[in-house]
Amino acid sequence: ADLAEFDRYVSRLRMIERGGEFLGDNNGLLMRRSSLPTLCGDDDDDASDVSQDGEMCEEFWQFVRGILAKATPMGFTELPDPESVIPKGKKDADAFLVKAVSIGVINPIHPAVIAKESGIDHETVMEELLYATKVGLVDMKWTPECERCGSAVTDACKIGDLPPKACCAGCHFPNVIDTMDKIKVVFHLTQDVLYILADNYACTPSCASMAENALFAAVPATSTGSGFRYSVGCGKDELRPVLKPGLYRMHCPVARTDNYLNVLGEAKDDDKPIKLKLRISTIVPSPEPTTVSVAHGRIHFDVLPDTNSFFVLWIQNNKDEETLFRLPPEERAPYTSATQMLHHSSFQRLFKDQVVSSDPEALLHITNVVLVFTDVVGSTNLYASLGDGPALHLVRQHYKVLFAAFTRHGRVVKTIGDAVMASFSSGRHAIEACAESLYNVPKACKLPDGSSLEIRIGIHCGSAVVVPLNGVNDYFGQTVNISARVEAAAKASECYITEAVLADPDAKAAYEDIIAGKNKSSQKFEATPEKQLILKGVKGPVRAQGIRVRRRTSEHGLVSCPILERQDTIQF
Repeated sequence: ADLAEFDRYVSRLRMIERGGEFLGDNNGLLMRRSSLPTLCGDDDDDASDVSQDGEMCEEFWQFVRGILAKATPMGFTELPDPESVIPKGKKDADAFLVKAVSIGVINPIHPAVIAKESGIDHETVMEELLYATKVGLVDMKWTPECERCGSAVTDACKIGDLPPKACCAGCHFPNVIDTMDKIKVVFHLTQDVLYILADNYACTPSCASMAENALFAAVPATSTGSGFRYSVGCGKDELRPVLKPGLYRMHCPVARTDNYLNVLGEAKDDDKPIKLKLRISTIVPSPEPTTVSVAHGRIHFDVLPDTNSFFVLWIQNNKDEETLFRLPPEERAPYTSATQMLHHSSFQRLFKDQVVSSDPEALLHITNVVLVFTDVVGSTNLYASLGDGPALHLVRQHYKVLFAAFTRHGRVVKTIGDAVMASFSSGRHAIEACAESLYNVPKACKLPDGSSLEIRIGIHCGSAVVVPLNGVNDYFGQTVNISARVEAAAKASECYITEAVLADPDAKAAYEDIIAGKNKSSQKFEATPEKQLILKGVKGPVRAQGIRVRRRTSEHGLVSCPILERQDTIQF
């Protein structure tokens, strides 16, 4: 690690004015502050321009620096002759592995993991890494998770460059890349800051797999291709006693090697160690694993890491691939998904060009996206009574309120006339943003006669295909249709929320807190009766309940339109 270089990058980060659009001047540092207001729901009618991104989190970068400080040169001494090897024992192998693990949290950086390790909020960590990407401190990669072993199937700098299918280089399992929920977003420190002589990812073996280990030793890469000797059954500095006769799996998902070791017989007392040369570039399987046979299990493994890759001399009992390679969900580390990244406010500002592929063979979907539709109540009469110019000014003001609320933890997908479509990865965030909008639009948007502009909102969730449309990530599917029709069922200053959204306990808790007046803005809402919505093009009724702004007197700045009671079943 080069701590001085790291400090220079962090100094550049401090120079950025956060919360706006990345303009990319000569130094790549200029940021323009956002012009979107954040209304907090108090009784002040003025909307001030404030940044939705926070100040730089010094604590996070201090945490990263503390780990980097451990990354002193951590390999072994290498030799100029690529055919030479240096003997190493168990103590050397264990010490190297411990040191490699000590910087594992930053090589690569998984935002969810480092957030947990540092105790810093996940959203804050994502923000720091996104800004760091812009100044070149880190590179952002989209890495689909292997269905079987959990490691990275492939990677791309842009999500639109991911292939529809890929075979895992670690376990050879064929993967279909079709969901954003299983695409991990990771970050790599620039080589100027952390020089790693490796070009791929490590995997995490399961507990069941590790129980089948016969030998596990970490081997550092070398720049010359020279190597190291690890001995088995050779007495002094041996990694383990002799290997018993049998067929073993000898593989390394990091260096992408996969072979068999066949120990043919028992080692006798007078048998000399067999010198087994393992040049990494020659044992990468193409296309099938090869078998290396030895007469007995007293072996000098002469490992020549000539592929610029960290290597694990990993020998296991020859069990089935499911036992050796599958990492069960409960043993997988948390990660930041492409779905979460797509909805982060800093990502929306800094990486607007990151859209999914337009290739119909490479479609991606989100398993459960929360969609919000809004519309202005009485917009036709608004334009007729005020005229196009004043009405448009009022509509734009209402956009500012909605965008401020929706982009804090979600994203605005598009506007359709006076309507807004937004998406969230969390039902809680969607409900809270909609409550804020219902309350603040009438406060910020006054008509000449003193009355207020009002909106209606619908929230629904489900699976949707992500498609590139007009340069943004849009959505397609029945979830979109239902969300729009649920919005049409609502009245003025009312928001309908489907039971699919409220089935999430966290979303339900947010809804109940809003009704109880416990939300942080102290906004006042009441629940609407549960409805059975009969929606065009939707089989069966859609159950929904919602919130509406409580009636208030004019002295408090808002007079709600009377909300008419409706039948329990309504058709739209």
